[in-house]
This record gives sequence, C-alpha cells and structure tokens, in this order.
Amino acid sequence: MTTPPATTPPARTATAATTSPARTATAPANETPLAAAAAGSASSAVHTGWHLFAFLSELTGNLTPLAIGPRRLMAVRQHDEVRLFDANCPHRGAHLGIGGTVDGDCVICPFHGKRITLGDTTGRRWAVREHPVLRWGQALFTRLGQDDADDRGLPAALAAFDATHPLVAALTRDIAAPAELIVENAFDGDHFTALHKVPKVGGMQTRPGEAGELVIEGEFFMQTSPWQDDRAKEAVRWEAVRTGVVRWDYRPRFLARAFSPGVVVTEFGPPGRTHVIVTAAVPTATGCTARVAIGVSAGHEAELPMLIAGSHKAIGEDISIWENLDLTAEPHYDAGDRPVLAFKAFCAGFGRLA
Repeated sequence: MTTPPATTPPARTATAATTSPARTATAPANETPLAAAAAGSASSAVHTGWHLFAFLSELTGNLTPLAIGPRRLMAVRQHDEVRLFDANCPHRGAHLGIGGTVDGDCVICPFHGKRITLGDTTGRRWAVREHPVLRWGQALFTRLGQDDADDRGLPAALAAFDATHPLVAALTRDIAAPAELIVENAFDGDHFTALHKVPKVGGMQTRPGEAGELVIEGEFFMQTSPWQDDRAKEAVRWEAVRTGVVRWDYRPRFLARAFSPGVVVTEFGPPGRTHVIVTAAVPTATGCTARVAIGVSAGHEAELPMLIAGSHKAIGEDISIWENLDLTAEPHYDAGDRPVLAFKAFCAGFGRLA
C-alpha cells in the first residue's frame, strides 16, 4: 500500500461540485500483449534489481546477519558506513554473520577460524563478494545482480530526494504473500477506493520512466487533507452535510515509480507539500518482509506520526487481502487492470538469481 489515510465522505452524499475525470475506455487487458505478463504472477524468487534490505535500526552491531530470500547476507557497520556482503563462508558454508568477528578487512569464521576477506574476491580463495549499498535516511538499499541495466534510476532518485525528504522507518512486517504483490498495489487504482476508501481516484496512467523505471500518475479527490487535525476534518464533513454538497477541494497528486519488482517510491500531495512514501518487500521462506519508509520536507515533521499511523492502518487492510488471495486461481482481467499488467510486464524484465 502506498497511500496515506483516506478521508471518508459523509454518509449523506449529494452531487459533488466537481467530479473526477472518467477513466478512458480501453479494450480488456486480457486481449492485449500485456496479458502474457499475467502468466508470470508474483513469486518469491530473488530478482536482480534493487531491494530495501534493512533499516539502520535493524543493524544491531558491527556485524548483522540478513537475508533476501535464500540469499544469505551480512551487513558490516563501522561508524557511519554500512557495507553488505555474501555471508556463506567459502570454506564449508558457515554463516559468517552469525558468530563471526570483524577484524579489519576480514571476518573471522566462527567454524574454523579462517580469515575471510571482505569484498576483494580477485584471485583470493577465502573471500566473499560485496554488494553496493545506497543509504537514504534510515533506509538501506542494495542490488544483487551484476547487470547495470537493472539500475533503473534509483541512485539518481535517491540523490534528488535524500537532502529534501530524508526517510524515516515507518514499519517492518512479515507477510504471508509474495513480495511483488506489495509493490503491485501502487499500480492498482481500484483498490484505493474499494479497500482504503479514497473517495475518488482519477488518471492512474502508466508510462516508462527516463531510466527504465515504471511510472504511474494520477490524482486523488478528497474533501480535505488527511493530515489536518480531527476537528478540522470534522468541520469539513459537517459542512458537506449541512449544504448537501460534497466538494473535492483537496486533490493531491499521486506519482509512483517502481524501480524494481520490490521497490516503489511514491510522491503524494499538492505542489509544495509533497510527502515521499517508499514501499518495499523482500522475499522470505514464508512470503515476504515488507518495509515502509516516509520522507517529509523541512517544516512538516509534525505530520510524520499521522503518516506512520496511516501506513500501519493501510498495511493492515491490505494484509487481509494479500494473505487470503488464491494465487492459483485463473484471473480475468479487465481494462482497469492495465496498470497492474504493466507492472507484471515490468517485473518480467528482471533476471532471477539462482
């Protein structure tokens, strides 16, 4: 889920002063080439793109065991620097992140005491590969594949946002569902109204981004900002009841960019007051671990508690769907599913790690 809390319209609904744009009619998605992407439904395989693998608060010492699906990893934290490495000892397969000891540019294996070099695998018998790490506020990202085509522009986006919207960890939650379903939600416009009770959603058209990311953009139609206090929101609601007219005066822009099957960055809000919400998931043996991080610009820090609470509420609503989906059922897509199918096609463009 990538949307903040919705403003529910009053029970007494009258003709709105303005209406949302109608969805453009298109042929059913299952009659287009995008339908082929549906066959590659979300799975727990590890893709070669970017992953939000941890928050800084999850690194409990200078050596922390981690995993992305079956890929065993370890984070080495020294002062302000975080590095990520494969965790299997090349000698006998011990987990270097569990019981290992960092010693300079090596980790001492807890099983046989061998010194395993960190990162420099060239011509070395006892060494483990290093993976790139991007840090955005409290969030840590990595890419496990070696193909630069899987970059898709996340480093540039991070550089643009890090100074203005530093990320704060909002939630980490284990979910019994494939990781790609969590990011797919950003491309499912109908679920915002049906499940999260956003009054109206307009636009929600997808397009390829400049760096190969997948973009979806639309507009939410709401009575007022969900970040106002309850008294202000209640005043707007009762004004609609009194006049018999529901006005959609708050129209935040929704702009989401998927940089991989597991990471989507959403800009939400009117001009000059945009919040950034990062929704991500990594596969696990039982489904996935989802993480949400939120960035606000200077002067809007007071809105963070409500944004974080909204993320917990929305994920709770989503989980009731995700964990009860029959992923073996044959889907019957319609025109409203075209953005979802575009996301599935985007995911199919990434490699899978053995």
